[in-house]
Order: sequence, then C-alpha cells, then structure tokens
Amino acid sequence: MTSFRSALVTGGTGFIGSVLVPRLLADRVSVICLVRERTRRSGALAALDGARVIELPSFSAARLEAALAGVSADVVFHLASYGVHQADRDTAQLLEGNVSFLCNLLEATSSWPLRRFIYSGSCAEYGFTVQEGIPIPETHGLRPASMYGAAKAVAFLTGRALAGRLATPFVALRLFGAFGVHEAPLRLVPYLIRHLAQDQPVALTPGDQVRDLLYEDDVVDALIAAADADAVQGGEVYNVCSGRATRVREVGEMVARALGKPLGLLDWGARPYRADEPLWQVGDNRRFTAATPWRPRITVQAGIERMLATAGAWG
Repeated sequence: MTSFRSALVTGGTGFIGSVLVPRLLADRVSVICLVRERTRRSGALAALDGARVIELPSFSAARLEAALAGVSADVVFHLASYGVHQADRDTAQLLEGNVSFLCNLLEATSSWPLRRFIYSGSCAEYGFTVQEGIPIPETHGLRPASMYGAAKAVAFLTGRALAGRLATPFVALRLFGAFGVHEAPLRLVPYLIRHLAQDQPVALTPGDQVRDLLYEDDVVDALIAAADADAVQGGEVYNVCSGRATRVREVGEMVARALGKPLGLLDWGARPYRADEPLWQVGDNRRFTAATPWRPRITVQAGIERMLATAGAWG
C-alpha cells in the first residue's frame, strides 16, 4: 500500500501512464486523470476505468485552473509530454507540450497540500556524454542533441525554478530506456517482434548503440517509490534506470532467439544512425537507490519474454 491516498496523473493513456493508473487503483488510490478531449475518440479512455477523468480541449493555464478548481490530490504524476515519437518535432508544440504544460500545471496545483510533484524527465536531456563507457550521473551536464531532449531539459530547469518559487515539492525522474507490453508499435522491441514473427527481414541500424533498458513495471515501481520515500528531496533530480549496459544488437538477437527465428533476418546496417542519436546512454542509479528501497527486478530477457506473451498487441 502507498502512503498517499490520492493522485493526479497526466499522460494516463500513454505508455507508462497506462501501467501506473491501474497500479494506483489496485492500491486503492483515488486517481484523477487529465486528458485531451480528443482522447475519447481514440478509445483510450477504457484504460482509465475506475479513475475520475477530466477532459480538456487544451492544457492552457486558464483551462487547467478552471478544471482543477475545488480539486486536490496528495501526489501529481506528470507523465504527459510531446515529442516522444520521432515524427513529433514541431517546435511550437515541443515548447507547449513540455515547458508550458508543466508550468501551467505547477501553477494550477500550487495551493494543494502536495506530498510530491513527480515530473517524468528523460535521459535525452543528457545528450552526447563526455566519456562513453561510464554510467551517466545526475551531475552530468545537460547537452541534449535532439529537439525532444532540449525541450525536456528546458522544461526541467524552468519547472524546478518555478516550483521553488511556489514551494512545490518538485521531483524530477530522468527515465532511461523504458520498454514493455504497453509501448508503441514502432519502438524497437515491438518492431522486432512484429517482423520476426512473420519471418520478415528487419531493417536496422548497425546496432552498436548501448542502452540502459528498464521494463515498464520497474518504471512504475520507481514512480511510486519516489512519491512514497521520505528521503527523496524536493527540487532534486534522480536517474531511474537499471545501470546495466545492453547493446541494441543484443536486444535483436534476444528477440530472434526467443522466437526461434534465424539471426539472418536481422538486417544490421540497413538504416543509418540518426544524427542526434548518442551511442552510449547508460545511467547511474545509485542516488535513487540510496533514497528509496527501489531496485530494478526484471531483466531485459525477462521483459522480452513478457512482451512475447502478448505479441498480438502490435499486430
């Protein structure tokens, strides 16, 4: 059971949110979800059954203030953002969906007696590391290479400053390499599963990227631990990651072997690396594990096996 009894969640129909909301409800936490009005048309609201859903045409300051009048919660989990998908690179929407949304939400909840305001950041904020081969600590400079990483970095810096002025207990969690059953079809593991299951060749980069992969259930455990643990400090940032290095080539081979498919279907080098794609992206999680009882439990191999059990989710 959690120490908090109510939560506001943004991004509840997204990848991590769709795992977090049912977990909170199962723990008898009263959940309020903020969603765009267009979400109803997508059918995604079914995943929020049991939660109170507030639909808005936009997340502007005025809309949020009006919608949340008379509402309160112990914890805010701010998971929603724009730019996660490679196709979503509109500059104005990157700023609106990350920086403005965060600031508007901080202002709208500033009078709440919050235990924590959990902001979901990204390892993309670090960008290209100074030295490959060494896990990235929270003290590493922010050198984002992608527009998404830049927007998340600006949102973090602006949000932390605003939260300090509002005396809001703002905690940023920089997530590394989340994967799992609920992720989008075009992401690496679902993409591999969908093609290999049909004996189709898979067009891939050379595959030398080294990543820090964390299964969705471990991510949700970390979010809840950050809201629960007394040692987690407001105004601070924590890496949420496994601390284990996994090469993309290894992931491809794990999936192929688990499906019993020939490794020859993995067409390494058919695609170039992206210009904004760091080859090394592995985090140091010791600060977070020192502040919480959280530890990653699910290996990459075990996570892939769970995804294979529900492979029909990606067509």
